[in-house]
Amino acid sequence: MYFMNSLKTILIVISFSLIGTPAFADQLNSFGNYISRTDAKILQVAPTKTKQHAYEAALSKLNALEDTSSIDLNKELKVWSINVQPHKTHLKEGGYVTVQERMNNNGEIEYVGLVNVKVHYVERNSNN
Repeated sequence: MYFMNSLKTILIVISFSLIGTPAFADQLNSFGNYISRTDAKILQVAPTKTKQHAYEAALSKLNALEDTSSIDLNKELKVWSINVQPHKTHLKEGGYVTVQERMNNNGEIEYVGLVNVKVHYVERNSNN
């Protein structure tokens, strides 16, 4: 009788340990579930009186972005999420500048430099 009770106890303990293991494993292993994302962003520089100045200002901004840290890129390009790994953000190659001609509310033609970039970042998948 003692042997049967011990055997039942052992089987119950083994059953509970096998049932509970997946729940604990999921909690411990959730740190590795990340998604790689790339977004296109367009930044405007201040309006100027000439196309040439707008191109130069936009190119200067593009060069500055390429030298910016990951943390500052997150702020500058508005990559805001609690799930983003802040030190993994970087620009993809192929950024370029364009100029847009427009008329301001005073009826004057002005030129706005546009900085076009693709930003890559890593975000934790919250669909666990």
